[in-house]
Amino acid sequence: MSPISWVRARAPTLIDNWRTDLHRLWSVRASLFMFVLTGAVLGLAAFVDVFNPWFFLALSCAGYGLIGYLRLVKQVPPADVGGGA
Repeated sequence: MSPISWVRARAPTLIDNWRTDLHRLWSVRASLFMFVLTGAVLGLAAFVDVFNPWFFLALSCAGYGLIGYLRLVKQVPPADVGGGA
């Protein structure tokens, strides 16, 4: 087996219906929240006299810890809509 075919066979794939399941994927929500929070922290770095940088450090650590936790939590599969008897 060539290295390229080995990599292609093990390549990660997206969830089939990720657009409809995005609202229930908590790890994605937490990652987007941390993206915004990190950008805000970088923007507020100019106002160190007003905001306590240790507070932002605590928020950042808690947020990234939450992302790690949410990646391990089993998320409930969506209910079968239109299911039959």
